[in-house]
Amino acid sequence: MNIFITQTIIMIFLAFVIFYLIMYNKALKLEKRISKYSIESIKDHSISFFDALSNSYSKMVQNLSRIIKKSILISKYASKYNKYISYDNIKEVSSVDFVSNKIYISLGFMFIVSFARVIEGVFPSIFDLLLSGLVGFFLIDIVFKINDYVKKKQVEQELLNAIIIMNNAFRSGRSTIQAIEIVANELKGPIKQEFKKMHLEISYGLSLDVVFERFSKRVDSEEVSYITSSLSILNKTGGNIIKVFASIEKMLFNKRKLKQEMKSLTSSANMISKILLIMPFIFVILISLLNKNYFLVLLNTTLGNILLALIIIIYSAYAFIVSKIMKVRF
Repeated sequence: MNIFITQTIIMIFLAFVIFYLIMYNKALKLEKRISKYSIESIKDHSISFFDALSNSYSKMVQNLSRIIKKSILISKYASKYNKYISYDNIKEVSSVDFVSNKIYISLGFMFIVSFARVIEGVFPSIFDLLLSGLVGFFLIDIVFKINDYVKKKQVEQELLNAIIIMNNAFRSGRSTIQAIEIVANELKGPIKQEFKKMHLEISYGLSLDVVFERFSKRVDSEEVSYITSSLSILNKTGGNIIKVFASIEKMLFNKRKLKQEMKSLTSSANMISKILLIMPFIFVILISLLNKNYFLVLLNTTLGNILLALIIIIYSAYAFIVSKIMKVRF
């Protein structure tokens, strides 16, 4: 009876919150529609509910960061997030703030799981809290890994344009720091932020090869590593920087051309391999729709569990081998 009353109160509260958010969203849309036809006679310095909520959360993060940054271990762990601080927020955000966000997200996941368990009529177990806390704590790392992959592809896509701009700047008599500044102003996206960081590092007195080496560590790209190696040799042996960047530009252009040709030649094989990887899942879904109990023997019996583990191992090995066969290195 007590669980039923608790569930009823929670559901009423959730319905009220959802209704409030829907009405608030409609009010904001209406305000945007009529704001361009109205004149504001008195300036309103009040902030919206979501802005106030965001400001409160930011203060909570900063307060927690002040406490945990006293720990040497946490500060050392947080140092790996320095590369995720953008050039525009370098003064407002610290690496410890990422750890604080991870802690709050972990607590939020634990609260959501506990909330869901209460609605189901049971109390959360220690395993539920531990699992949800770990998922919430490492969620940012997963998002960053995905962003790193996307950023790497975007940087590789724009790197040739950056080298062309730098080479043209060197030919027109510009210095290294001016060439990097031109790239930072002309291009957009992640490469813009990277060249802004490089411009700042050079203005602090770092050499060109060191700056590109730090850039290579942040991006983790083979093309950037090649440029870094070329500039390192140039710095040690001497040479014409215009010719070096001209050869880098030619190499990147030929590599991109070769990559496009290989993509067109292997497109059909890639499509077939992807279809073969998806087919087992489609087969399982279709059989389950026809007979829901068909695959239960794999879950309810010891022999079935062994066969299921064997199937997963064979499929994983097959997917790994296919990915290695279809991967072409340049």
